[in-house]
Amino acid sequence: MRSGAANRLMRNAGARLALIQMVIVVTAFLLAGYLTQVAIRRLEQGEIREHVQGEAASLRDEIRQKGIGHLPYTVAKRTRLWRGFEYRLVSRQGVLLAGRLPDPGVVGWTELDGVPSHHGEPDHRFLVLTETLFNGSRLSVGQDMAIAAGQTAAVNRILLLCGLLGTVFCLATSFLFTRQAWRRIAQVSSAAQQVTEGQLSQRVPVRRTRQPDDIDDLGVTFNAMLDRIGALIGQLRQVTTDIAHDMRTPLTRLRNKIERLQSDARPHPPLARAIGDLDDDVGEILRTFDALLQLAEIETHNGVMAFAPVDLGNIALDVAEAFRPDIEASGRHLQASGEAWLVAADSALLTQVCANLLENALRHTPSGTTIQVRVEREGQGARLLVADDGPGVNPEDRQEALKPFVRLDRSRTTKGSGLGLSIVAAIAARHGARLELGDARPGLRVALAFPVAVWAGPKAPEPGVPGAPLSL
Repeated sequence: MRSGAANRLMRNAGARLALIQMVIVVTAFLLAGYLTQVAIRRLEQGEIREHVQGEAASLRDEIRQKGIGHLPYTVAKRTRLWRGFEYRLVSRQGVLLAGRLPDPGVVGWTELDGVPSHHGEPDHRFLVLTETLFNGSRLSVGQDMAIAAGQTAAVNRILLLCGLLGTVFCLATSFLFTRQAWRRIAQVSSAAQQVTEGQLSQRVPVRRTRQPDDIDDLGVTFNAMLDRIGALIGQLRQVTTDIAHDMRTPLTRLRNKIERLQSDARPHPPLARAIGDLDDDVGEILRTFDALLQLAEIETHNGVMAFAPVDLGNIALDVAEAFRPDIEASGRHLQASGEAWLVAADSALLTQVCANLLENALRHTPSGTTIQVRVEREGQGARLLVADDGPGVNPEDRQEALKPFVRLDRSRTTKGSGLGLSIVAAIAARHGARLELGDARPGLRVALAFPVAVWAGPKAPEPGVPGAPLSL
């Protein structure tokens, strides 16, 4: 669950920008800390060198004033009193005369590790200067670098604290300044999602300000695009409706003339059959135009409408019984069962849904197929199921089958306009219901699910069993 929230956060461009800023700030402070440490180390080493050189010069003054023979006593005394330095005095023959420093091994400057401090702590690091005196003896003077290291550590802690404060400040300011931008971008994304679901009336809120920013410009452009798309779709629907209206009248007159010709041609059976086929073709064209007009009327209403409660189970059973004679006459079998669930819907449109689904199953399944119609509970709602054990529809073709005028290869030899499932999908969208095409194993299963339903039967079934009433 946390990983999901983290993934959603990282998908946010503002969050990624804040993270990048934080990484830049931390990297800048780390680089500054490293450069500062190098600079402080050089400065402190220079200061230690000056101190060591000053102490060595003091010992040389002692030699000039009191002689070389007094030097071991002076070194021992200064080692005992400890003035911040450690010493080593070795005779010409290599005998240790005074001091506690290890042998540096070379003349000049060197750094020695593992030197005990004045307080007895081991593993200290000293910067040592070794000189050869005029009588051949060697004098080494060194100072502990732990003091400088402590100062460097203190500076590093301060830089680390500043880095943490800078990171927190960067995140806080990024959140404060980009929170509103994130919210407005989310509104654009939400509007785009609702448009993809068919709500073409949705628009992006745009601020009324004298100085619009780039997000305002995006919202204005997005709304203008939606206005243009809505106008084009409206024009297309209007043209489709006008054509359907204009063509329906002459086609109706043509069909009436064909019916008169058919009555006159009864003495001539071949001619009567040809005229009858012509009448069927014109009737199919008229049904296509009727379907176009109905689809245009349904899609004209955007969003979910306010409907009255209707009994979904009763409508499904009534339509199934009306189709039963045709289904059984074609050699198919019908099984219908419906629970009494009230849903907010238009009864005429639900009747159209049931009729289209049964007609679709009747047209595109072979003889001997069993067609099932059920109304049952689903969560807090109810669903209408129409399934068959026919050839079914391939998973990759199911969404295509819901589009207008789409007829799958297998169904091109059958009659139909390719608008039946499109009308069902439009009715489902208008009611806020979920339409799914699935696998009946074998065959096709079409489910129309309503999110909210109320039990309307004469006796409420027990909770936990199919058809149990809901607490709404």
